[in-house]
Amino acid sequence: MSYRIKPLEKHDASLFTTYMGSLDFGHAPEWSTCYCVFYQTPCDEKTWIERTGETNRLTAIGNIESGVMRGFLAYDGDKIVGWVNANDATALTRISSLVKPIAGEKRVAATMCYVIHPEYRGKGVARELLKAAIAYYRNEGFDAMIAMPFSSENAQKKYRGSVNMYLENGYQLIEKHGETSVLWLDLQEA
Repeated sequence: MSYRIKPLEKHDASLFTTYMGSLDFGHAPEWSTCYCVFYQTPCDEKTWIERTGETNRLTAIGNIESGVMRGFLAYDGDKIVGWVNANDATALTRISSLVKPIAGEKRVAATMCYVIHPEYRGKGVARELLKAAIAYYRNEGFDAMIAMPFSSENAQKKYRGSVNMYLENGYQLIEKHGETSVLWLDLQEA
């Protein structure tokens, strides 16, 4: 099945927050209040846990409207069926210190969170979102992309995509830390 993929735009803030707010996060209830701002929120873990869903929803709206939060939405007709947080790695403050030693001075994008509607999981939505992100950041002149998926059967850890999905799209494994694989895609190679 083919999905329509489009970049998140400033006017999509309410569509995005409505989509995120409507999902059943029964497998990971704490995600229901995240609104995909965790990796862009430079607070400590205790402060993060104390934040409310409404605070995170408003943060997401502000970040989208200001262009700080970037990514892609997948549609089946007019229905949003998936999201990937794909951004300049420096905008993802929780991972930027991990990426800097690997990236050096290169301009690097990262895919961090995939949120796929339960009815569409396992139907290729994440793969389509990844392909769109790769094409977009290659076109934007980025040097590379990085991903850090977990190798786990735990449903709570599948939000970063699968290692295989990245390898199928040309990424190379460059490091492994426990269950976390660090994968790299050179966007400047032909």
